[in-house]
Amino acid sequence: MRSMLSSILTRVVPCGVRLLIAVIALLLVPSMARAQPAPTLPVFVFDVRAFYSGLGQDPITAAALGVAPTDLPNRGLGGMAGLHIYPIRSGGFAIGLGGEALLARGRSQPVAADETPLGPPIEQRLRGLAGALSLNFGHRDGWSYLTAGMGPLEFPTFQDDTAPSEPPPRLMTLNYGGGARWFITSHVAFGFDIRFYVTKPEVPFPPYPPRERNRLLVMSAGLSFK
Repeated sequence: MRSMLSSILTRVVPCGVRLLIAVIALLLVPSMARAQPAPTLPVFVFDVRAFYSGLGQDPITAAALGVAPTDLPNRGLGGMAGLHIYPIRSGGFAIGLGGEALLARGRSQPVAADETPLGPPIEQRLRGLAGALSLNFGHRDGWSYLTAGMGPLEFPTFQDDTAPSEPPPRLMTLNYGGGARWFITSHVAFGFDIRFYVTKPEVPFPPYPPRERNRLLVMSAGLSFK
């Protein structure tokens, strides 16, 4: 029975989600073990994190632009910032509410075999805001969390050196994940976050091409302040 259940979960649950569950489980164990005698979480925390994450190479987007999917920028450099408050705190557990901002950019230049540029450069951007609800496990000097949120997200792809003057589509987008914070001083912590953004399909919105549904994995690290 155990092997049958494991086989079913392997087929049904995406690999990325299984990775997230495994990492969060490892983060939660030490926090929960030390949560009871330690001080409760602070009232608020401010995060600043950076990442270099995959943006995907959507074949529908590539076809609309007249390029190969591999010509699209596959990764982008970005950053996140967020403010979270913890109105409900008890022992080693807290419920958090907050907001986060996300910004990323990837750029590529299709070239021929002799490295001659083929057409204009291609850029993909990721920009959005989201409210967040979190479940936190730990103490004032370090805790793990599970989080989910939703907010407007822009995910445009375009050709040329400058972005079109028309604003890109902005769709309500779900994100979920988790992470941890370890305070290295009384007010500054190292933070690590794993987040999935479930982007929605987009119809052609000139000058922006269409896009299929995707699930972007963003792994970020940075500093937290309390």
